Amino acid sequence: MFCLLCNSEEKLYDGLCRSCYLKEFELIDVPEYATFTACSHCGATLKHDKWIQTGYYDDEIINDAIQKDITINEKLDNVEVNTEILTNRGTVYDCMIHACARVLDDFLEKDYPIEVKVEKGVCPDCSKFYSGYYEAVIQLRADDRKLEDDEIVQADEFISNEIQRLCKTNKLAYVTERIVLKEGVDYQVGSHNAAHKIAENMQKQFGGIITESRKIVGHDKSKSRDLYRSWISVRLPSFHKNDFIKYNDKILKIEKIGSHKFVGLNLETYESEPISWKEYDKIKKLGSTEDIMPTTVTNITPTEVQVLDPDNYMPVDLEKKSSFDNLVIGQEINVIKIENKIYIIL
Repeated sequence: MFCLLCNSEEKLYDGLCRSCYLKEFELIDVPEYATFTACSHCGATLKHDKWIQTGYYDDEIINDAIQKDITINEKLDNVEVNTEILTNRGTVYDCMIHACARVLDDFLEKDYPIEVKVEKGVCPDCSKFYSGYYEAVIQLRADDRKLEDDEIVQADEFISNEIQRLCKTNKLAYVTERIVLKEGVDYQVGSHNAAHKIAENMQKQFGGIITESRKIVGHDKSKSRDLYRSWISVRLPSFHKNDFIKYNDKILKIEKIGSHKFVGLNLETYESEPISWKEYDKIKKLGSTEDIMPTTVTNITPTEVQVLDPDNYMPVDLEKKSSFDNLVIGQEINVIKIENKIYIIL
């Protein structure tokens, strides 16, 4: 018997001598080209049926695209395959496959050129974004008053900064629409988790209280679950810093507004009192800095300080507090008149 290629009389393998057999032996079957899918909007790539966010197409993604389309010779038990990217021409990568295996007790190495093409698609997150999908609505409101223009400007800037921070790890952290209403501003947010974090951070920044409600808006048949949309209300307080409120029959001047509580200066004792936002419904705003009026100290005794009523200039005797020790007769001071009673503003 002779080798079909070189007429050699050596031992034959499938009609070929050892040399010709190894030369003609293909370790792998390589298609004309391989493909992988990338999102045309954000560049995410489809890898093992999962979209991966990446700023570039790395070796692993291209190698996976090649591996899924090549076929290893069924006569071999173990083949080592590596991929090298040679050049990039836009959406086409010129690659070289390096394959090696043991054949007839020889170590056989072969190179196979292949093109890898990028196919454009749309990932689920981008599909949601461009369709206007949203899971939650942040409702910015003010209690018993109209939202002020500067509050809206500050809220817009705050939400924009939060979105830029959160979108780095959550692609649904976006605002699909901002709606200005008579009662406030609504922000439609793609992700419920992002909206909840933004609302919590808004409360830390501006104070107020948060309430949340949700309702079913559809059903996901593929996952057999209901789809919900949330409405998260961030209600700014009726008062600002330095405003005057009534709480449990006490008159307080707001000193600080925080995320869990606000602090008021008791105008009877001139001591600071923290109040939880849970007590907010017991609060009544009584005045602002615009209600503060100037007057004059007309007399001081060991127990009283006398001032002029700013409305009728009649003398009024007030109980002397330790906080009044630095007052002197004839000094001009600020007072506020609440429920027909005068309080000295230090």
